[in-house]
Amino acid sequence: MRNDLDAPLEVTVVIAAYNRSKLITRALESVRNQLRTAKEIIVVDDASTDDTVEVATAWGKHHTFPVRVVKLPKNGGPAVARNKGIELARTEYIAFLDSDDEHVPTTLARLVSSLDAFPDAVVSFADATVITPGEIQEHGLLAPHLDLNRDAIQLQKENPVLYQFSDAKSKLLKASIIPTSATCFRRDAALRAGGMPENIRSSEDWLFWLRLSQQGTFHFQLDDLARHHRHETNLTRPGDTEFIARQSIKARLQLLVGERGITLTREQRETVEQLVTQYLSIWRYNLSLLGIGAYIDGLKQFAADCPALLTKLHPLSDIKNLFRATYYSLRGLHKMH
Repeated sequence: MRNDLDAPLEVTVVIAAYNRSKLITRALESVRNQLRTAKEIIVVDDASTDDTVEVATAWGKHHTFPVRVVKLPKNGGPAVARNKGIELARTEYIAFLDSDDEHVPTTLARLVSSLDAFPDAVVSFADATVITPGEIQEHGLLAPHLDLNRDAIQLQKENPVLYQFSDAKSKLLKASIIPTSATCFRRDAALRAGGMPENIRSSEDWLFWLRLSQQGTFHFQLDDLARHHRHETNLTRPGDTEFIARQSIKARLQLLVGERGITLTREQRETVEQLVTQYLSIWRYNLSLLGIGAYIDGLKQFAADCPALLTKLHPLSDIKNLFRATYYSLRGLHKMH
């Protein structure tokens, strides 16, 4: 079948969506326009309050393209939606596509070919073009974090853009540098790894890739195989940044206690511990911008959720942010008068 260029690839594209009725058609069209088509698209709607389900269903009927649309009964976050898509898929491979992003015409063919050629590879990914209202940045998500001489092994002389991480786990520990919409992976490996962690709503992709790093090798290409769109509804604000930093800390604490059996060397543990300290500083700063009430309540709640951080979350352990939180509260009161 894989030699038949007219046959669909053994891949399902999973699109997790929440209130994306105005954008999801663009994502769906990018899958339909692939040079080698997918066997199926699974749209998992995370309990949207708009007509995302109706738009995606109508698109599939209009184009007679194999699309399954599933609406979750309650909003569970991106990990829950993506895990449902992985569960429902019936193909060897899964490709992720965010509902506001796009695949380029060669995305699936190129990502799948790497997995076909190398049975030990569990993840195949590439870079992405980042598109904002005022700028287009090529090679915007992977390349800025990559040192090919240190991080990678070139796999094929005849294909100079195909590489393998020399140590995927160590490379990914500091951050998830894998563009979600430019990835393809083996479904059975994802199931063995337990899918994405559903108890956090940010950094879930980071832990997922680390889980998969224990299943096999990671292959990547330098070309941009997705268009990653940044717009008003996904640009972060102070409250969003605080939430993301808090979730990042929780994810790293999970890693330190052996999340999903991810084993760390002594050096890797030290790296993660340093990252917890860094994210704590980022989190407290962004929390302080919300005012003294939110600051004190946030510290108390986080200490209750993560007792291991109790001594580091006392208000007096960081006087600078305590003063900043007080200042923002007073400034807010001043504006009210």
